[in-house]
Amino acid sequence: MNIPGTVGQAFASVAKGQMNHVISAVLKQRSYKVLHAADASSRVAEQVNRDLLFRLLEDNKSTEYGKKYDFATIQDVDTYRERVPLTTYEDYEEYIDRMTEQGEKNLLTAYPVVYYASTSGTSGAPKKIPVSDKGLEVFRNYSSSMFYSVVSEFYKNTMLKNVPDGYWLAVMNFAQTPLPDGTMFGSISAACLNDEALKAMPHFSSAPPEVFSCTGSANFKYLHARYGIAQRNVTQITGPYIPALLDLMNYIKDEWKMLVQDIREGTINPDVLMPDELRAKLEAALEPDPKRADELQREFEKGFDKTIMRRIWPKLSAISSIWAGNFSSYARKLQEYSGRSIPYYTMSYVSSEGIFGVARHPHDQCYVMLPQSCFFEFIPVNGKSDDDDPNAKTVLLDELQEGKDYELVITNQSGFYRYRMGDVIRVIGFYNESPMITFKYRKKNIVSIAGEKFTEDHLLSAVRSFERKTGINVIDFCMYPDRDAEPGRYVVLVEPEEVVPSERYDECKAIMAEELARASTSYAHYVAGGNMGEPKLIFLQKETFQFHREMKMYEMGINENQLKPVRVLDKPDLIKFFTLLEEK
Repeated sequence: MNIPGTVGQAFASVAKGQMNHVISAVLKQRSYKVLHAADASSRVAEQVNRDLLFRLLEDNKSTEYGKKYDFATIQDVDTYRERVPLTTYEDYEEYIDRMTEQGEKNLLTAYPVVYYASTSGTSGAPKKIPVSDKGLEVFRNYSSSMFYSVVSEFYKNTMLKNVPDGYWLAVMNFAQTPLPDGTMFGSISAACLNDEALKAMPHFSSAPPEVFSCTGSANFKYLHARYGIAQRNVTQITGPYIPALLDLMNYIKDEWKMLVQDIREGTINPDVLMPDELRAKLEAALEPDPKRADELQREFEKGFDKTIMRRIWPKLSAISSIWAGNFSSYARKLQEYSGRSIPYYTMSYVSSEGIFGVARHPHDQCYVMLPQSCFFEFIPVNGKSDDDDPNAKTVLLDELQEGKDYELVITNQSGFYRYRMGDVIRVIGFYNESPMITFKYRKKNIVSIAGEKFTEDHLLSAVRSFERKTGINVIDFCMYPDRDAEPGRYVVLVEPEEVVPSERYDECKAIMAEELARASTSYAHYVAGGNMGEPKLIFLQKETFQFHREMKMYEMGINENQLKPVRVLDKPDLIKFFTLLEEK
């Protein structure tokens, strides 16, 4: 069979019954090209990255920003770094307001701005990050397409077979709203879903397009679960962050009788929250499916063990989500439903500002940087007070050292120049010339009371050691500095998988104190000198973090695509929320 070059061609040339197979073939064909491009660029990463910078300077020399810093006369990287300052979002706010409110163009980029990506808004109003057509193309190429080729390669190399065709269960929301200039505003993942993909969605997604694009209040967990288990031929389960996938399976476990009954009758439960218009549209397309309902009931009645996902989805081939590092506890818990034979792919290192790296193999917990996506600079992290120097010196791709930590600085294809991401990454090796990196922490999540620096990476290290020494499995965790105590101290909040007996509290507190000190020598120094007090350990009630995620979704309107873990509690109301849920 000849494979059409686009999904649109597939619709024009293939019978309806073959559509899923052809769409899968088209997506796989595209993904192989993306994989080959990523591998090829990694072999000459330094040159590709420099070429990208000079193309951006040339193309944007006549923009307002380009004229301000005279891009036209910049002939080398050193001049670029000397002339153009390091920036943060505040440096672009005025330009972005003019672009979105007044429709002005050619301010930051000469490329058409086709979208504005929102940040999570956890520290105030969501930021509006411009996304150009060229920037969006990079997102679309590498944010999801890599999955097909990487997983296919894995199956061929390890199992000598192809990944089966089927449907994907996506725990995502693609809702968008228009800005005054008419450009759409929403999560970056929503921008990647173009009209062609929406048209094809009924042929490869377990849920219809309306589930993903709803802007009203709705129980998305019910909708993803109801449509997800109704489709037997699910081959991929995906979501931006793995806690959402675990929440989904927990919901199915708790509500399977209701879900099975709705599938049996071809209905949507009347008690489930959603706009009337959405309910009417979805119910009009549903039909009773007693055969699938009977199959599901038989499997659910056997229990929810490590085989349940394979039993209800026999073709399930991969789970695709960000699960490494801070999320590893959720991956471990989700494996209680999936077992260990299904590959977990940790997707890409991505933000609203750009896509910076991709995982090259399933089960990798690191990313290969993409030199064709952004021009990269790196500020060495040395733990000294000059880390926030606005004139900090940067190094380039070819100057990175294995085992060292760096703050990431990007020049993207959408109008941000020498932009400080605030992310600290560690170089763990090289894939050809491209660095392989792991995300360590956000600089804004550094905690300090007496002059020490304690990062979320330090906290993760301490919690992992705490788990090993106590035998307590930790679902999630966070901390805050208690400056009202005398002397100041850290408060660490842990949600254990099982209730911890009160007689173990003193033992656990002592072990946590020991591991915090082991994780950060500067912290240990201040505690030993009496400038900081011993930490306080709080055990939280079960599902505290799940409750917090749901509250952010339903009460604060944060898109589930952007639900990142809370690690540092930096607001009184947030501290109050978590401390009220202490296990008594």
